[in-house]
Amino acid sequence: MGDLYLSCSSCVEAHRPLADALARIRELGFAHVDLFAIESMEHIHPSQLAADSSGRLIRTIADAVAAAGLAVSSLNCGFSVPFTDTAPARAQMEREYRALLELAHAVGCSLLTIGIGSYDDRVGRVESFDRVLAGLKWLAALPTESPVRLSFEPHIGSPAEKPADALYLARRLWPEVAVTYDPSHFVMQPDVASLAQTEPLLQYTVHVHVRNAAPGRMQTPMAEGAVDFAWLVDALRRRGYAGALAIEYLDGAEDDALKLRELLLALGVGG
Repeated sequence: MGDLYLSCSSCVEAHRPLADALARIRELGFAHVDLFAIESMEHIHPSQLAADSSGRLIRTIADAVAAAGLAVSSLNCGFSVPFTDTAPARAQMEREYRALLELAHAVGCSLLTIGIGSYDDRVGRVESFDRVLAGLKWLAALPTESPVRLSFEPHIGSPAEKPADALYLARRLWPEVAVTYDPSHFVMQPDVASLAQTEPLLQYTVHVHVRNAAPGRMQTPMAEGAVDFAWLVDALRRRGYAGALAIEYLDGAEDDALKLRELLLALGVGG
């Protein structure tokens, strides 16, 4: 693409079946989509992809993307098993990961954003962090036929929720695993003074999720949020980022997604 461009997560239309959601996203004027493939949410469940040996489900999804005339900027993935589990869960995670790779190939997508889950109270914060680091390294080292880029998202409640912890992970995983950056997860934390604290993460960023947020609130209406989108666009350009800003308003907040789209277009992000 050569510059910043807009995408829209399928979660914005999560109240609709996937084919209808994709058609609506195209109707709203988007040319790119992030496909939500998080086990606990709509629209795509990795465990179902892995269980379908016929490949019919993947073909159905690919057909829906093609029918909507959309390009897929990323698969936003969350496995049915946590990174903090060990050997038995790893086998299931690998099955789901390989099914997601097949889906990525089928829809012409070259990036998987990996959700790393929450701290595991059974093993504590330090061990949770170490297991996430080991799990991401393991995934990146699996031999595959598809050249798909992996990234992890530092999100609230995860071992990488704090800017310093996210940066520690990023430095130890790069370049095999990159970062998907979402400012809402930092803005909502009262002890994160400003997004400027997170700018070093942009050096490792290959994908961006956006919605408005405020201290204590991961998602707010556009009029009530505190995300400095002008700073974000400027910082991404300073860091040489050229890729998608995927609008990720949850719970069918279509009006706010469109307001954010207009703001980002006014800031010079391509449609």
